[in-house]
Amino acid sequence: MSTAVSGSTDAVPMASQRRVRDVSRLMPLALLAPGIVVIGLGLVWPIAAMLAVSLQDKFPDATRVTLEHYGTVLSDPYFLRIIGRTFALATVVTVIAALVGYPVAWYLARSNSRWKHLVFLGVIAPLMVSIIVRMIGWTIILGNEGLINAVLRALGAIDEPLRLMQGFWSVVLGLVHILLPFMILSIAAVLGKIDRSYAEAANILGANPVRTFLSVTLPLSVQGIASGSVIVFCISVGVFVTPIMLGRGQVAVLAITIQEQMVVLVDWPTGAAAAMVLTAGTLVVLGLYGMFIRRHARR
Repeated sequence: MSTAVSGSTDAVPMASQRRVRDVSRLMPLALLAPGIVVIGLGLVWPIAAMLAVSLQDKFPDATRVTLEHYGTVLSDPYFLRIIGRTFALATVVTVIAALVGYPVAWYLARSNSRWKHLVFLGVIAPLMVSIIVRMIGWTIILGNEGLINAVLRALGAIDEPLRLMQGFWSVVLGLVHILLPFMILSIAAVLGKIDRSYAEAANILGANPVRTFLSVTLPLSVQGIASGSVIVFCISVGVFVTPIMLGRGQVAVLAITIQEQMVVLVDWPTGAAAAMVLTAGTLVVLGLYGMFIRRHARR
């Protein structure tokens, strides 16, 4: 009798242990389930639906599957010019944001000044204002009757207003203003985690401040630059409002062209094909950039 009781009591802990193991195996899946559902409904399904539309000869009454819309997007000089402008715009904005944002991020991460908190507030302040409001502000500054032209006229430097808008660089200026906080905060987060003893060791070994920065600090902060660049590039490559408001219809990018194809021309398959080209091109650029960063990090 005692043996049977002992066996039954041993079986209870073993069963509870199995239940604990089963729960521990299911816990990661339970934690990931909400994110998987959100990504599936908000990202995977729309891309799959867009891909299906891009392969139809017409929408919504498709009769066959075709790649002719991709041929149109990838061979038409009009689309090729817009594709080149879109990725050039995103690249230029990313590079300028990195060059301008790095010194500010350095100040936020390394400075002991009492004004640092005000600088931080100035960095995040634009994020509290609508993009539309910020673009209207740049219109007031750059427009024909704007602040810059008014000052130049008052000084007698010009007779006719300068066309500071309706150009590639006016859109670049607006995008850098919008996206600079993302770059600064990404870089500052990494710079703040770098142990200052590395730079001190380099100084002890005879490295001057410039060489210390180039050989120690900059390589260690590459991950911050990379993460900020990815955020800025991905947002820049799909911008819609800023080119319309600051480009005044003269700076066409893929997002505007896709909207025109689908809404104005009601050519959904061609617009969907352009959207898929934009998505694929962005993924290719990010993949190549990731390979470059990983290779640089190994050195």
